[in-house]
Amino acid sequence: MKQRWKSSLFLLMAVILLLSACSSGGSNNNGASGESKDEKVKLVVWIWDSAQIGLDLNMDAFKAENPNIEIEYQLMGQTDLYQKYLIAANTGDKVPDIIAVESSNLAQMVNIDSLYDLSDKVAPYKDKIVPFKWEDATKDGKVYAMPWDSGPVVMYYRKDIFEAAGLPSDPEAVADRIKTFEDYKEVGNIIKEKTGNSMFQDSKTRSNNRFFETMMWQRGLWYFDKDGNVSLDDPKVVETAEFYASMVKDGIVNDAEAFSESWLNAFADGKVATIVGAAWYEGLLENMIDPDSAGKWGVAPMPKWSVDDPYASANDGGSNLAINANSKHPEEAWKFIEFMLGNEESQVKMMKDAGSLPSLTTTYEDAVFSEPVEYFGGQPVRQVYTQALEQIAPQSYTVDFPVANQLTKNAFAEIFLNNASVADTLKKTADELRSRTSRK
Repeated sequence: MKQRWKSSLFLLMAVILLLSACSSGGSNNNGASGESKDEKVKLVVWIWDSAQIGLDLNMDAFKAENPNIEIEYQLMGQTDLYQKYLIAANTGDKVPDIIAVESSNLAQMVNIDSLYDLSDKVAPYKDKIVPFKWEDATKDGKVYAMPWDSGPVVMYYRKDIFEAAGLPSDPEAVADRIKTFEDYKEVGNIIKEKTGNSMFQDSKTRSNNRFFETMMWQRGLWYFDKDGNVSLDDPKVVETAEFYASMVKDGIVNDAEAFSESWLNAFADGKVATIVGAAWYEGLLENMIDPDSAGKWGVAPMPKWSVDDPYASANDGGSNLAINANSKHPEEAWKFIEFMLGNEESQVKMMKDAGSLPSLTTTYEDAVFSEPVEYFGGQPVRQVYTQALEQIAPQSYTVDFPVANQLTKNAFAEIFLNNASVADTLKKTADELRSRTSRK
């Protein structure tokens, strides 16, 4: 009896071991991750707070579909995120699994070979995403990030300030009154004279350079030309910079650093008439910049340099999600990214409740894009965004954008502090940019 019992026990153990082997990580369907289908996997996502808002809107639906995947957000400022990730990439860290990356910094991240190759995974979306969004995500024909939102530039304006200055406030009438930047400057001077308010805000010494960059982009200009050569001293770029400087010197610009306390207070106090900025300002205006002014803001197209320009808008930022090349869970990370950015329902929800304009063009037929938006007095503002998106010069930020942006910030500070010549300062800056980047 004892011997028969031992034999039965050994047989039972052999069966258990065989079944265990059949269900082990060696035959799972989760790619490189190695976990069984039901095993819990935690993904660490590095992101900034305003970007997390959009993802949170879809988290319940994601968890219902992927109960074995846990998401841990680690919040930090954009600059801190990039700097910290550069260190993590250099040391081969497996955390984070996923990072949010602004388009303006994406090429830099791609260039250091720190991101997971998503070429095969994004292939079904290549023709469904705004084309220029792929530029900075691509290196040597391979794609390393999934585009999220786009930043077509429009003009947000305070209807009450326009009316107080004796100007039209209806969106169509405003668009007809401000067709060019010359018109924009003229209206700014009228508003200053009639109301004492500023047309827009920027810092003379700590500018983020967004306004000047959108002016360049709208004209099809950039820090670098189509051949990759430095073009900061190109006559058309200098002309654009001189016009921007003239608006500051005219006094129609309130001197405040973007998103600083004084910048936010000026909007809250109704002292600023416009924001020439990206579609993502919709959510920021309602939730952070000026939440108490619902109904007072309207949206019109961005001013053009010339009415004959082939492009009517520019791009400002926009975000992407990418996977750390060293992540232990790339398959699960892609499930999260695809659910959030490749899923039309997820993207529409982000547009409606977080003001995040999808790069996924198949969403644009959804009713949300023609709905009246209460914050803007019932104006269907998302139609203005999608129309602008069709009229943007197709160009990319490039890997050297961060250094170009910083050098030009310094150049404008010199122009305003020392009353330096715009042309001479940009020539000097262009030469330094050539030296720093080894470009012609």
